[in-house]
Amino acid sequence: MISTEEKYLVVVNPVGRGGHAQRQGIWLLDRFRRMGIDHEALFTEKGGHARELVCNWADRIDVVVAVGGDGTVNEVINGIMTSRNRDCVLAVLPSGTADDFARNMGIPREKEKALKVLLGDSEKKIDLMLVNGERYASVTVGMGLDAEIAYRAYGSKHLRLLAYWYHGLSMIFKPIRTPRMRVKVAGNTFEGECFLAVAANARSYGRYMKMIPQAKMDDGIINMVFFEPLSKAKALLLFAMSMFGGHTWASEMSQYEDTEIVIECLEDFFAQFDGEVMTFKAGERLEMKVEPQALRVRAPTEGR
Repeated sequence: MISTEEKYLVVVNPVGRGGHAQRQGIWLLDRFRRMGIDHEALFTEKGGHARELVCNWADRIDVVVAVGGDGTVNEVINGIMTSRNRDCVLAVLPSGTADDFARNMGIPREKEKALKVLLGDSEKKIDLMLVNGERYASVTVGMGLDAEIAYRAYGSKHLRLLAYWYHGLSMIFKPIRTPRMRVKVAGNTFEGECFLAVAANARSYGRYMKMIPQAKMDDGIINMVFFEPLSKAKALLLFAMSMFGGHTWASEMSQYEDTEIVIECLEDFFAQFDGEVMTFKAGERLEMKVEPQALRVRAPTEGR
C-alpha cells in the first residue's frame, strides 16, 4: 500500500558518502514531485544541522526521511526526540557507508525498494538508548577501540568503508590504548582497562560486525560487551570472527543486560554514538538508560 496523504520532510546530507546521499536525495525529491506527494526538502550545512532542522519542523510534518548515513539518521532521531512531536515517523533512504540502522531494521539499500518502504504503512516501534539525559543512540554506544577507529577514520572519509578497515587493522598492529573506566551494570560494579566496550540496541554495526548477536531493537534491554586488554593476535582473530558472531568464546569478554548502565571515565577516552564521535574527560560519566518503544520507524514487516 502506498500512502500519499502524509506530509514528508526530506533531510539530505549532501556530503554523505562522497556526494552519493545528495544524488539519492535529488532522485527522491524528483519522485515525490512526480507522484504529487506533499513534502518539504532541507539540505544540511554542518554537523548537528539535521537535528536542529528536524526539531524545528517536526510539528508540521508526519514523516521525516533521513537521506544519508548513520550519522544523519542519528541526528534526525535526536531531532525527533527533542521536538514537540515525538510521534513523528522516521523513514530512511540508506545513502551512507555502513547504513547500520537500515541494515538492522531490514530497510533495503536499493532505492526503489527503499522508496516502497518509506511510502508504505508498515511501522515498527523501537527502543532508544538515552545518554546523560540529552543524546540518543539507536544502534550502539561504543568506547575504546571502535570509537578511536571512528575518530581516525573521520579524516579519511573519501576512502569510505576502507578507511574503517584500514585504521582498525593498523591500530591492532600498533600499541593499543586501553583507557580505564568504572562500569555499573546488572548489579555489578567493576573497573579496569578497556580494550572495547559496546552498549548495543541492535545485533550488528560497522556494517559487518555482529558484536552482540542476541540484541534486539524492541526488547526494552541494553546489551553490553566489555573486553579487557588482549594480545594483538587474539584481537585480530576476534575482529574477523565478530563478522559471524563467533567471537563470544573469548575469556577477556564479559556480557551483560540491563535497562541502565553507568560508565565513569577514569581516563580520557573517545565514545561513538551510532558512529558519531565525542571525547569524554577523566571524571565524566556516561549514564545510559533505555527508552522502550520510543520511536516509530517505517520499515518492512519482515525486517529486523
